[in-house]
Amino acid sequence: MLDELRRWQAALPGLLRGDFIFTLALWVAVFSVAAAVVAQPTIPLPVRYSAGLAGVAYLYLYAELARIDRPLRGRRVLLGLADGAIVAALGALSIPYVGYAHGLVFFAAARIAARFRDPRILPAGGLLLVPFEVAGHVGLLNVLLDAFAVVMTMLLVVHLTTAVAGAQQAITRQGLMAALISSLARVRDEEALFAQLAGQAPALAPACAWAFWIREPGTDEFRAVRWAGLPEGELPGFSFTPTLGSDKNAPVLINGPLPGTSAGECTLLQPAAAEGELTGLITVAGRPLELGPETRTTVRGVAEEMAATLQRLQAVDDARQRTEAMEQANRLAGLAAPHAADQLAALDAIRPALADTLRSESLHLEWVDGDRLKLVIGENDPLQGHAPGWLSLAGTRTADALLQGRALREPLTGRRPEDLFGVPAGLRQLAVAPLRCAGMEGTLQLGRRLPRAYSAGELLLVELLAERLALLFAAGRGANVAN
Repeated sequence: MLDELRRWQAALPGLLRGDFIFTLALWVAVFSVAAAVVAQPTIPLPVRYSAGLAGVAYLYLYAELARIDRPLRGRRVLLGLADGAIVAALGALSIPYVGYAHGLVFFAAARIAARFRDPRILPAGGLLLVPFEVAGHVGLLNVLLDAFAVVMTMLLVVHLTTAVAGAQQAITRQGLMAALISSLARVRDEEALFAQLAGQAPALAPACAWAFWIREPGTDEFRAVRWAGLPEGELPGFSFTPTLGSDKNAPVLINGPLPGTSAGECTLLQPAAAEGELTGLITVAGRPLELGPETRTTVRGVAEEMAATLQRLQAVDDARQRTEAMEQANRLAGLAAPHAADQLAALDAIRPALADTLRSESLHLEWVDGDRLKLVIGENDPLQGHAPGWLSLAGTRTADALLQGRALREPLTGRRPEDLFGVPAGLRQLAVAPLRCAGMEGTLQLGRRLPRAYSAGELLLVELLAERLALLFAAGRGANVAN
């Protein structure tokens, strides 16, 4: 007995959710008419038995379907047929004896319309009228009025239930979106960002497959970071270059599955851009009906939050890198401080620390003197014995860095004048930062033998170190002039 009560307790919410009022109204109407027919002794016994058995069978079907725990294909269609069958049977049996039995057709029409929520179900209302009109022998005008009333009732119910369902979906979607935004506001790195996106965003369109991509710096390629909803054993392509429109925020719908998988009939590409800069991409694959305007609006909102979070994380990362670079630059400048008046000694004091910090073996200065460069190279530097004392300014990295007013990082490919002595010294990468000291212009150049290029953080460190050495050398030059 307790097991049966628990089963009904679990089944009733799903049975009565949303359209319970229509189910209850039809049940009351059916059993009121059936009870009225059974209770009248003047009605023939076969009619009374038939009405009672029809009501019991209707109740039994509802009870058995509600007790089945597993998903049952066609449950909605079967219940709809049961609603129509009981109303048609009771109508044909009771309309000659119970006058208000004619109202059954309106309750059944409302119940069927609420169950299917599709205007294409309207012809079923006309079929429900047939037993009543035939048994009641009514005129043509009454038939037309009944048909009009049934159709309007079904249209009204379809409109109301559709509007209510849409409002509930919108409320649910807004709640999920608010939870996602709150989660993204608390992330501190890109890994946590994409973990939150893959864990929460797919609930906004659960029937679709999602993939989240990040743009590779300096290229138009996107790399897949996280995904959800893909078929078992499938992964998105490692990277791809999508064809996007001129508007960086405009979505693009393509025919075909999600890149690298078999998920979906078509795929929505939604760029994630903040302040005109494209940082990521969201791809959502599914059937065309699942990628409608509401889904596109939702995906665009997720992309905007993703782009804003990436921009915030980038700003935080840049600030952290700058703080770390400033600390390292101050420490390195402190090593050179005792040698402010001797540039060679200052370079020799800094270079061992740079070898540990930046994996760089060479550190030298280049000062502009007219149309030539004077090279200052310390002891035991890889360039010693390979580099000349003077070099023509034209075409050098120093000329480009001073002209552009910013630091440069380039590989040694043999095309620059400095490469003629840098390549024989074994250097493969250079970082160049402008240096302005007491009316003189030049550059601080850092070289390494590793093929790995200098990162943006390392280039920032070289730039900050050049600023501090410029102040240091200016102070040392002033001291020499005073002496």
